[in-house]
Amino acid sequence: MNNLTNNPINNDDCVSNDETCDVSVIIPAFNAAETISRAVGSVLIQDVDSLEIIIVDDGSTDDTFIAVTELMQLHSVIRLLQMPKNGGVSAARNYGIREAKGKFLAFLDADDIWLAGKLKKQLVEIKRDPSITLVSCNSKLISESGEYLKEGHINRPPVEGAEAWKTLLIYNFLPTPTVLTHRHLVLELGGFDENLPVGEDLDLWIRLALRGKVIVLKEILINYYDSAGSLMKRHLAQTQMIVLPMLEKHLVQQKDKLSAKEIRHIRGLQSFQTGCNLFFADEYLPSIPAFLQAAYYGTRPMKSLTYVPRALLMLVFSLFNK
Repeated sequence: MNNLTNNPINNDDCVSNDETCDVSVIIPAFNAAETISRAVGSVLIQDVDSLEIIIVDDGSTDDTFIAVTELMQLHSVIRLLQMPKNGGVSAARNYGIREAKGKFLAFLDADDIWLAGKLKKQLVEIKRDPSITLVSCNSKLISESGEYLKEGHINRPPVEGAEAWKTLLIYNFLPTPTVLTHRHLVLELGGFDENLPVGEDLDLWIRLALRGKVIVLKEILINYYDSAGSLMKRHLAQTQMIVLPMLEKHLVQQKDKLSAKEIRHIRGLQSFQTGCNLFFADEYLPSIPAFLQAAYYGTRPMKSLTYVPRALLMLVFSLFNK
């Protein structure tokens, strides 16, 4: 069992030639005793000969350690890493990435599951073209009670190819458990940004997409469980203050690859998407400047401006009903 060194991923990590398997599956686990067996079971059914499962216990206070050690006794492909204290999902994933021995990395959350054939189909794609940096797939969103909610690509249609990063600047169509990528690339790029409490996955996907092609399989190959208590849902307005500056940083860095019209289009769609996210999460006040900004950029100006009085009315209504 290894202990975290607290060293961030750096470029020295990417020169190692210690690949001993095709795929390293990284599963961060925090108080996941009730779901970790289900997640691991969905990896074990994958028709892939050479893989390892790295579970990173992120300072759990429940029986996660016991549940994982029991699984390790049954399956030799499982490795357990322990964080000395809860460091967050990015730190946990980065720890797993540093310790990984696979040529490719796949990510799974402790409460989600892969469907049969997921890894094999993605491996076929990523191996056929060296310019492919990331392979994703479609997903099925499931409620905490097990009820089917929607198909993952319904509201966020994916974009493939070498310019997928442009769409990722507007919205994330790559849920983390769908992603398969090259370990050496993730190491070169420094892994997940541990300074981002949210949006750290999107940040890395943008950086990977800038290095090559993104492929998205249309087939539903994961069940992605919706968490009503997630940080992003509980503090949506605050998360926008973190994610939007991160996206703006990427936009500024890539401005030479974009026309003025594209930059305006991206910023307008970002603003409109932010306004809608906030409005439908009952965050009426912060949605208003987002809709006004979308109208300023010329993105659905009539619809954007229509939302402003609606938000004001809902805000007044909510104040009177407190």
